[in-house]
Amino acid sequence: MLSDITSSSPALATVIGDGAIIRNSIALILILIIAYIVLRSVTNVLTKVAENRPALRIRVKKIIPIVTMISWPLVTILAIKGIFKPTAQTLVAFGASAGIAIGFSVQDLLKNIFGGILILIEQPFSVGDKIDINGFYGEVTHIGLRSTAIQTPDDSKVTIPNSEFITKPVSNSNSGESYCQVVTIFYLPTSVDIAKTKDTMYLIANVSKYTNLNLPITVNVKNIAQNGHSLLEFRLKSYVLDIREEFKYAADLTERVYQALNQ
Repeated sequence: MLSDITSSSPALATVIGDGAIIRNSIALILILIIAYIVLRSVTNVLTKVAENRPALRIRVKKIIPIVTMISWPLVTILAIKGIFKPTAQTLVAFGASAGIAIGFSVQDLLKNIFGGILILIEQPFSVGDKIDINGFYGEVTHIGLRSTAIQTPDDSKVTIPNSEFITKPVSNSNSGESYCQVVTIFYLPTSVDIAKTKDTMYLIANVSKYTNLNLPITVNVKNIAQNGHSLLEFRLKSYVLDIREEFKYAADLTERVYQALNQ
């Protein structure tokens, strides 16, 4: 009967059709809000699990950006398909039109999104890794569709567009491991006893609470010229147990080595 009424009154059909579109749009918005709350709760739980279990921290945090980037497009597509029930031809036509319009207006954004997808596929680094790009070094705390955030040693948050990772070289200190190599450099006069100095550095690194004793400790030495003077450069190479303690570890080794040499 409703079809007979609407067919005889085009204006009424338009009003009913507009009302359906509004209801469907509201339903879509509500679904996206609920999805955001659920997804945020899931990522918060994963983050807490990662922080409470240092041995699993980096592995668990790898999952978070993958879950985020897959969930949003999937939820949006399923919600639109379930609520508006568009035909395949409509989806193709809309996608083509939207793609052309968006492509010209937000080229930089698309580059960043493409960069974010490449990061997840190739995984040159993941959340929890220590990376160096464009002179910024720190721990990766977030990988999003548009940008990646790193926490520097002085607790500054640096946000880098994902497109930068496509064209710029990136150095990864730990590549998914919870530990990394720390190189502590010492400059000493050529008069020091090289063998005893190397033994002292090795011993101090070996007894440090930060040292990963499952990996090798080495000391390399070479002669260099600095300001017209000849010096010995000692490089103490060892591995820190937890990459977050990297700078504490380097400071601890530096202080204790110089104290031992002065004595």
